Amino acid sequence: MIYGDVSESMAKLGKLLTGIGMIYTNEDIFVKYMDMDSPRDDSLLKEVKTTSAYGKSKSNFAGFEKAVNTTILRPRDPELTSRFICFLWAAFGASCTADMMVIVNSYECEKFYDVLYENLTPWLGEKTAKLYAEAGSAMIGVVTTSDQELIYDKYSTGELAALADIILETNSWAASILYSMALDKADEKKDAVIINKIVDHAVSLNIPKPSRYYDNWDYTLLLAECLRYTDKVKDKFAERCKTDMSKVPDIVLRNKCYKALDSFDKEGTARKNGYVKFLVDQYCEDEEILPHLEYMAKEHTEVYTYYMTKETDVSAIRYMGDILKKLGLPCPDLDAAILEKALTIVSNTHRDDATDIIEYVKGSKPIEEVLDKMVDAPMNRGMNEYFDYYHDIGADKFFCRFFAAEMTINGGYSKTWLVKNATGLDFGKHPKEGVECLVTAGLPMNVILSCTADYIDNLYDSKNDTILKTADAAGKYRDLLLKTELSKLSATARQIGVMAYGTDPDTFKDKIFASADDSSKAVKTALAKILGSKPEWKDDIIALLSKKKASSREIALAAIERQGSAEYKEALEAAFESEKSAKIKDKIAVLIGAAVSSDGASAAAPLSAVDMVEELTKGGKAKKVAWAFEGSNHTVHNTEGGEVEQKYLEALILCYANMSELGVSTAANNLAENLNTRELNTFVQNVFGKWVDLGAQAKTKYVLYFAAIHGGEAMVDILMQYIKQWGENSRGAIASEAVRAMALSGSTTALMNVDGMSRKFKNKMVRSAAADALSNAAKELGLTTEELADKIVPDLGFDENMCREFDFGPRQFKVYLGTGNTLEIFCGDKQVKNLPKPGANDDAEKAAAASADFKEMKKQLKTVAANQKSRLESVLMNDRKWTVDSWKALFVKNAVMHGFATGLIWGLYDADGKLTQSFRYTEEGSFNTVDDDETELPTEGSIGLVHPLELTKEDIDAWKEQLSDYEIEQPFPQLDRKVYTMTDEERESTEILRFENIELNSLSLIGKLTKTGWYKGYAEDAGFFNYFWREDISSRENLPDGTTVSKGVHAELEFSGASIVNYDFEGEDVTVGKLELHRPGADHYRSKPIKVGEVGDRYFSEIIMQLTAVLGTNEKE
Repeated sequence: MIYGDVSESMAKLGKLLTGIGMIYTNEDIFVKYMDMDSPRDDSLLKEVKTTSAYGKSKSNFAGFEKAVNTTILRPRDPELTSRFICFLWAAFGASCTADMMVIVNSYECEKFYDVLYENLTPWLGEKTAKLYAEAGSAMIGVVTTSDQELIYDKYSTGELAALADIILETNSWAASILYSMALDKADEKKDAVIINKIVDHAVSLNIPKPSRYYDNWDYTLLLAECLRYTDKVKDKFAERCKTDMSKVPDIVLRNKCYKALDSFDKEGTARKNGYVKFLVDQYCEDEEILPHLEYMAKEHTEVYTYYMTKETDVSAIRYMGDILKKLGLPCPDLDAAILEKALTIVSNTHRDDATDIIEYVKGSKPIEEVLDKMVDAPMNRGMNEYFDYYHDIGADKFFCRFFAAEMTINGGYSKTWLVKNATGLDFGKHPKEGVECLVTAGLPMNVILSCTADYIDNLYDSKNDTILKTADAAGKYRDLLLKTELSKLSATARQIGVMAYGTDPDTFKDKIFASADDSSKAVKTALAKILGSKPEWKDDIIALLSKKKASSREIALAAIERQGSAEYKEALEAAFESEKSAKIKDKIAVLIGAAVSSDGASAAAPLSAVDMVEELTKGGKAKKVAWAFEGSNHTVHNTEGGEVEQKYLEALILCYANMSELGVSTAANNLAENLNTRELNTFVQNVFGKWVDLGAQAKTKYVLYFAAIHGGEAMVDILMQYIKQWGENSRGAIASEAVRAMALSGSTTALMNVDGMSRKFKNKMVRSAAADALSNAAKELGLTTEELADKIVPDLGFDENMCREFDFGPRQFKVYLGTGNTLEIFCGDKQVKNLPKPGANDDAEKAAAASADFKEMKKQLKTVAANQKSRLESVLMNDRKWTVDSWKALFVKNAVMHGFATGLIWGLYDADGKLTQSFRYTEEGSFNTVDDDETELPTEGSIGLVHPLELTKEDIDAWKEQLSDYEIEQPFPQLDRKVYTMTDEERESTEILRFENIELNSLSLIGKLTKTGWYKGYAEDAGFFNYFWREDISSRENLPDGTTVSKGVHAELEFSGASIVNYDFEGEDVTVGKLELHRPGADHYRSKPIKVGEVGDRYFSEIIMQLTAVLGTNEKE
């Protein structure tokens, strides 16, 4: 046989079958039956002993699946597969479907039916195989909780009962569900025989007691259905209803057995044990629930009102109240009920007696009397309720006190979800509102800083952003901050406090300097940022240099580094002489070197560049960077042609290794100025490569800044390669650091790549870091991120005449940038095909440099063109506009963007965003209309890319003809884009159903959507996700308080679900659901979708066009 030693592999597989629950005496039969060298002998299957595949240990199930893949599936032999499935059925009956996932590769009932029917037919014949296949598919349907409705609707009462009979042999509880469906659909007269048979079965059942892992609710469901026909099971049903009923009827909804709810309605023990809570929890999920809620309200008003006031959230309380009013029944004070619920939560979330805290929340006691009991109160971890007072009612004074009581709890890692679930206010997303509530509640600022810091410390992500926003919010309460002593607070609380001081440094000057001896790295960084922005505090900063505590001196040096050391030269020299700490002395040396260079001091200055190198590397200090030089020979010359010593290069790296806050090193820049740029670039790239080979360790991440700032333009491509690699291999933190380093490099190409990553990058951490880096750079320049993105488009050395000269010495070559980024090269008046290799008569050094520059320019041109094409397609989608002057600066004066200007159709728009005229920019520099007449651009108004939606068919045809006449090919489809318009129904709806029920292969769907800018949603149970999302940001605005507001659309596309990790190489068929649109930054679990009509027509058209290309169209459309 071609499969190797088959008997041995089958014996191994037989043992694995025993390991997952098969009766061990079947092993020999299995090996004999699966012998492909012998004729098929189905009579052997009669000897197989049957047992259930459920309730057995599955400890080596992964080994079983691997063996099935290798031994059964890989040979692709239909006969081999058929025998294996027939044996599975003989050994496990219908429960064998539990072990067939590796074969069927789907949870869909129909797929199981097809596989079972095809493979069981040779053994059982078509009729029996069909029946067994139906049973197996029904079995998988009720077990996976995905296709119960399909099963309920597909089969009659008799068919459901027949399938249950087959399943009963190996799975009693799954059979109970099918019997329940049969009874729910039964006609009491027509199906009397079947009803009696099922009832007798239920009466005879010895129902196992609920266990930790399985509560047997399927039996309870069967008893509830039987109770509609007989009292024989009344006592059993009542006994079952003594347990917690708050979740049991969920099985009713999943299996469409709504009539069973009649039995629960009438059972007193069910009402007392949470049944009403279930109804309330499900009221918005299923319209079948309403009659039962109304029944409970009318017939059992006391129980109903009890749960209304004690067990439900705000929206449910109001809903239940509406039912009482509708029925004309007395309704309790809803506001009082809501307040009582909040107080109950306070009691439940506090492990110790919360009587005094409750009185405070009610407003009966002042904060001063209970503060000690509130702060760090132990949390009751058993509490897990959801109560959205914040969104349903708002942040009134009661809520502020309620929120304060929850925020001050010592909940550890549980605190974030507890506060969010218990109050509805997610502090991680709304720190400004949270701080306002805590101030309104009367908490002193030290407590506010402590409890918010505790919350932030337990966040999984967005910590830095939340700290910043919390500090900005706290900074508005100056009087409270001035009264607050930070020294006894946690490091994060102190960091927030110091950053709050930074919102008004002059007011908090004394507080700022009082914090200068703080040992926390985060606090020192915050202080250095504040002091670095205050050159007028020079004398106070100098005074810190003589402080006893090293942390104060380090903060002073970090502030001086930010300001520039030239103004501090004398103070630094004095500090250098008196400093005893070698670490701090090295930092001073670096700063003195920068100061010397910046003021043009002579080599005889107290600490010249040469002296700085000596100081930084003496006494074994260079050991810190010795790894960069081991096993390699680096030759770098200075600008005068002399070879520099290794210690000079060591000092250059040490400038970054010794930085307290990583960033641009002025001293390093000054050292680098003396070196041959190309050789330095090569040296830096080699050091980076060695750092990567050593594992790219976070403790030496200073290499990223060294590399980004001194590695040249080629380093940008290298960093981008590794950022992608790190982002895809769970190293998002180091990738994010690389992004921040790139943003500080001073390279427009680097910033352009950062801009691209902020718009589209798979790793969320990296994407966020890119957005933050770009936002910070924009703030420094007083620009929006979109304006910065325009300014950083490089011209690659081309002038406004589209020309760049490359100098070979005796010869000069002029390179012109043409349409479609083609290059035309001239030497004098003669055009040449390519830039030639340097000749014997050329200046060797100039020619080599020019050739290298030309090569690098071509590479950059390709990258820039690709990035800008993507950005402009985004512009078309999100309707970005420019002023006339800013449009000319970007598209007319920048040679690289010139091709986009001439190849696309542009529009003039009025103040309301309405198109007033379309035009194109010509190669000759004129602006032509659709009639090919020249026109002048106005000085006012705005310019944007025209969307076909805005043009008539006649205008589109005319533009196409004009472009064709001038042989202009558009850089991307603009006029030929397919246009989709929203229907009136869609405009008023919050969901788009055009793609609903489209089926695709999961791997194909994931691959295509992620390539077009969509991302996988959060993974749920078992690592499955069921939606994709994308966020299209049209603009980001920097607000005066330092926060950034994004404008645009967050889109989410639902589907039936797939594994977040693609284990299977073939995938499975999945079904597409609805498309929803939200505001940017939407929370999948909480945010409500906006009406489709609230987004622009062009965005709607673009998102539908994009998804149609991936998903196709629904047959209904």
